[in-house]
Amino acid sequence: MKLDHSYILPSLMALMVHIVVAFIVMTEWQSQSKRTPPVQIKQRVEATLIDLDSLLAQQKQVVSAADKKAADKKVADKKAADKKVADKKKADKKKADKKKVDKKKADKKKADKKKADKKAADKKAADKKVADKKVADKKAADKKKVNKKVLDKKAADKKAADKKVADKKAADKKAADKKAADKKAADKKAADKKAADKKVADRKVADKKAAEQKVAQQLAEVEQALDNLLDDEDAQMQALEQEATNSQAVASAVNYIRNEIIQRWVRPANARTGMVVELVIHLVPTGEVVDIEIRYRDDSATDAFVASAVKAVRKVGRFDKLSQLKAGLFDANFREFNFLFKPEDLRL
Repeated sequence: MKLDHSYILPSLMALMVHIVVAFIVMTEWQSQSKRTPPVQIKQRVEATLIDLDSLLAQQKQVVSAADKKAADKKVADKKAADKKVADKKKADKKKADKKKVDKKKADKKKADKKKADKKAADKKAADKKVADKKVADKKAADKKKVNKKVLDKKAADKKAADKKVADKKAADKKAADKKAADKKAADKKAADKKAADKKVADRKVADKKAAEQKVAQQLAEVEQALDNLLDDEDAQMQALEQEATNSQAVASAVNYIRNEIIQRWVRPANARTGMVVELVIHLVPTGEVVDIEIRYRDDSATDAFVASAVKAVRKVGRFDKLSQLKAGLFDANFREFNFLFKPEDLRL
């Protein structure tokens, strides 16, 4: 067994102390034997012999015991240190295992969250697909409904237009009949005048003075009748002139509206000859556009073409010159103005 060097010096000092004590004891014993004369007295002497070798051996045992104790302490310290290291390793392993378990739990939680997010995203996508289908179905139904409404309105408008034409024809016939009746009345008046003139001439021979008075009276009546006839003709002429003026004003206003729209129309790329869209423009007396309806569109008319026509009207916004029209003329012709939009009319 290897001794600890820290115990050598104390062991040597203890050994030296024992040697010095033994040397003093032996010296004292020898001195006493020289000073005391030998007396032959029988007495009992108790003496203890000190064996130096034994003493050294004993001292060596003491040192060995101290060394053993030191060695045992060192072993115990080493065991304690090893136990401390083992405990630390065990704690570190336990900590690492816990960290590993925590990481595994975190990974599982993350995977579960990812799985839940994916499930939610899939559900959201499925819900969106269902919603998109519903929107598409509703859009198709609305389009079908609008197309039916447009066709019904077109049929109603055609019926109204036919009635308007028939009413105009009836009015023209009535005016022609009135004109013929007026002419017949005028011819009758002329014949009556001729008969009256002949009667006056016949009676002139019998009574010149009475005839002259009667002729004067009849001439006055004829002049009044002629004046009345001329007034009726003037009224008819004024009515015809007013109608012509109104027709000219309406035609001018229509051309004005058409030119204003065409100037603001931007031709779409897919506009082709043959496309037709009919717009109903709702106006107020100031010429301001309050609403635009699509009354009819040809099957070849694209959405872009129809949208460009509507956009051109909206760009005008207000037809200022319409405010100069009379209220009756405006209400009859421009309160709801039908405008037929065709690319060939625009010289594409």
